[in-house]
Amino acid sequence: MTSIAIIAFDGVTDIDVFLHWDFLNRPLTMFPGEQAESAPEGDASNGDAEEADEEAEPKPGRDWSVSILGTMPQHTTMAGLELPMHGTIESARDMDAVVVASGPLTRELMNDAEFLSRLLLDPDDQYVCSQCSGALILGGAGLLGGLEATTYPTAREELENTGAIFVDKPLVTHERMAMAAGCLAGAELDRWLLTKLIDKETADKCIDSGLGWGNGIEKDYA
Repeated sequence: MTSIAIIAFDGVTDIDVFLHWDFLNRPLTMFPGEQAESAPEGDASNGDAEEADEEAEPKPGRDWSVSILGTMPQHTTMAGLELPMHGTIESARDMDAVVVASGPLTRELMNDAEFLSRLLLDPDDQYVCSQCSGALILGGAGLLGGLEATTYPTAREELENTGAIFVDKPLVTHERMAMAAGCLAGAELDRWLLTKLIDKETADKCIDSGLGWGNGIEKDYA
């Protein structure tokens, strides 16, 4: 099972949750997977059986899970939507990948020792990502010291105060970490993450299917 967590909190920017929720679920919604038809009993050789088993291997969407996690059972987005959580932020440590969303509260959470003690992330064995000012939480957790990083322009000073090296780019990636700056830059962050978790072909299909005509969808649907 490949598992991904999106970290939310009160006042979280709506698109910074739902853009990732949509794109990161597309390996499931676009590639639901179909079991290969079973050969009639006693009608297949060992070689045929092995081939059937190979055909029944999961497509990208099978055994795939995306969860929205927070510190409470429900959080209210910036636009006022009551957003139920799938679990608590402690669960993020067991996920294959984590995306920390953005919002005004990140300025407080980056210095909230209790919150940071509950959100234990480790880029040595999971992919750790942030959207816009979500990078402040990664910085507050001590994960960005001495590394190039990006964030929403208004959060630059706070990010640099964590020891990160701010770069003026929409996406900054490292071996197991990525940061996006600007809501729509999240699409390229998700492309990077899906490439890491599955493969480039699947990632491109998932992300391009959500882009404007002339930039993606016509590749498969024109």
